[in-house]
Amino acid sequence: MVPIVFQPGLPDRERRLARDCIESVLRAVDPKRALLAHLKHLPKDKPTHVLAFGKASIAMTDGAIEHLGDRFARATVLAPEPLVLEAQFKSKFVALYPCDHPLPTQRNIDATRELIEHARSIPDDHRVIVLISGGASAMLCAPKPRVTLGEIRQTTQDMLKRGAPIEEINSVRSQLDTLKHGGLAHELRQVDDRFVFLLSDVIGDDPSVIASGPMHDAHPPTTPHVIIASNDTALDALAAWCARNEISSPHITRRVVGEVSDAARMLAVQLTASEESPPVAFMLGGEPTVNASGTHGIGGPVLQLGLTTALNLADSPFDWSVLTLTTDGMDGPSQAAGTILTASMLAAPDTRQAIRESLERNDTRTMCDTL
Repeated sequence: MVPIVFQPGLPDRERRLARDCIESVLRAVDPKRALLAHLKHLPKDKPTHVLAFGKASIAMTDGAIEHLGDRFARATVLAPEPLVLEAQFKSKFVALYPCDHPLPTQRNIDATRELIEHARSIPDDHRVIVLISGGASAMLCAPKPRVTLGEIRQTTQDMLKRGAPIEEINSVRSQLDTLKHGGLAHELRQVDDRFVFLLSDVIGDDPSVIASGPMHDAHPPTTPHVIIASNDTALDALAAWCARNEISSPHITRRVVGEVSDAARMLAVQLTASEESPPVAFMLGGEPTVNASGTHGIGGPVLQLGLTTALNLADSPFDWSVLTLTTDGMDGPSQAAGTILTASMLAAPDTRQAIRESLERNDTRTMCDTL
């Protein structure tokens, strides 16, 4: 389990509850555990290769190697640099390549070339499993002829800044990249025995959208695609935690997209209109986005959602807490996984005004660090 660090001002009671809640959710979507649960039905009858890319690729590869045992042949893994530096694989047949996200870089392209070479070299009587998780569409980068890395970066940056949904971003990426929309499946065309396991970061869990569908070469795809965990998995775990702690959870809103401000407003309306007796939890899951007008701020949509919701509840007569969490541990460039805010934190008018200003600048990480 990853260490959970809270902002200094959080009261002890909320800290204990939040830690237990977060750990329950993260256990449910743990990449290695989730993959192993699905791999138990995969036979170990031939040499098996692993191609993994995304923010959870190292944990998923670890699970795959554990399952395969002596049938593991070789792995090529594209992952965020901090996780690559911490990774400890016993096998000498694991090649790790640090990559960047959400904007691809030259080292992403170089790493992708290595993955393509591995894919092309796999014998036709071997098996390959492809492991895909959040951030994969940026890490797996092979620009089409006459498309430059700079063009891909600028296009992606423009879409991210205006809060484009991931479906749109990945659709555009597929027009610029040779491996998207079934391109990787084409590189593996000599291998018939193929499986894809996905840790979904896309609302609706459409395999053609996740990571821009590198193995999705047809409708339906010729390669089996298995979702091992998703946003719904996290919400179900959260609801189960509430039930164990005798917390009512009358509203679970799934598959939320669109502006963070709209999602925050919806949460506040649900809470203030509720006739449920406390303790009560209102849950929301999805991928709301931020139209980033601020040019110098550090933050992400999860922090923005937390602060905006708290601000909407600031004048409420009841005691409240807001917990936001991104299950992959990376809320945009903020280097934070979420935030916890309480009514007491927003008691002072000066604090509320500072939050409003931070939201306008999209500087939510700085604001959360001061609370």
